[in-house]
This record gives sequence, structure tokens and C-alpha cells, in this order.
Amino acid sequence: MAAPFVRKRFDQARLINIANGLTATRVLLVPLFAYLLISNRFRPALLVFVICGTSDMLDGLLARWLHQRTVVGFYLDPIADKLLMATSFVVLAIVEVVPLWLAIMVISRDIFILVGSLLYLILLDSEDIAVTGISKGNTAVQILTVIYFLASRAFPGAWGHVPAGSEVWVTGAVVAMCALSTAVSGLQYLLIGIRKLSRA
Repeated sequence: MAAPFVRKRFDQARLINIANGLTATRVLLVPLFAYLLISNRFRPALLVFVICGTSDMLDGLLARWLHQRTVVGFYLDPIADKLLMATSFVVLAIVEVVPLWLAIMVISRDIFILVGSLLYLILLDSEDIAVTGISKGNTAVQILTVIYFLASRAFPGAWGHVPAGSEVWVTGAVVAMCALSTAVSGLQYLLIGIRKLSRA
């Protein structure tokens, strides 16, 4: 079942290329990122996170422009993304920068989607699993949430130039937006899964 899918969409001749190299580098930077967070070195942690985000954009563009889309890259890229985001929320919760319940919510959504996708593949023997627009929006919100908390800790003096109480209000809004988008995205995947299974 997977063989035609692979032949149609990917270059099977290449395993190692520039795009995959960037993705692998992003994976290797995750432990460094976690170490910097645990060490309360938020400025270099923010820099590493931005580098990872930039490499994420570049590897996708290069894979398309240079026709270097491979099966390895297809699977490794989302793994690298999820690994970075999961590490970000878990470690930020451990160092008490983000609420623990928010980290649990983000990780639970990812686990729920992973398990649901595996069940979908097993039960329906289908590869028709697509990322939704709401999911992409949720990923963007989660990235901005991490950047916000990293920047807040990296440059604490910046809040001295805004009205008193603004930090609490903005932080609350960021957390609420992240939680809402995560919940909506998870619910959407649940409804999609139920609908597809009911048609099987």
C-alpha cells in the first residue's frame, strides 16, 4: 500500500541531502535547548529556538525547490517539530515559566493525534491523513507562545516600559489563546476521526 505512495511523491534515490541535514541538525539542537532552559539561560535558549524555527522553514523550502523530498524527510521533519515543541513546553513547565496544566494539554493533544493516526492507519489501511488549517494555526500559536515566554525571561527589563499590570494581562491572553487553539485543534481531529471511521 505504501510503495505507490512513496514512488509518486518522493525521490527514493536520495537519503542524505541539505534539507534532511537541516532537519537532523534541528533534532540535535533540542538537547542543547533543554539544557539552556534548565540552566535559566533564556537568551541563548531563545536564539537556539529561533535557529530551529528558521531551519524548519528552510528545509521545507529547499526540499521543494531542489526536488529533494524524501521519505526520511517526510517523517523526520514532523518528528523534529513535535520534539522541539514538546521539549519547550515540558521544560518551561519544569522551570515554572509556563503553567503545568498548559504543558500537559499540549502534550496530551499530540499524543491523542499520534494514537489516533496510528489507529486510522491500522483500521482503515489508509495514508489519507492531512494536516488541517486549524492545526497549522495551533502550531503557529504554540510557537509564538514559546517565543513570548522565552523573550519575557530573556529581556525582563522590557516590561518596565509598559503600564503596570500589562505583563499579567498579556501573559494571561497568550496562555488562553494557546489553550483554546490546542483544544479546538484536538476536537477537530476527534470529529474528523469519528466521521472517517463511521464511513468505513
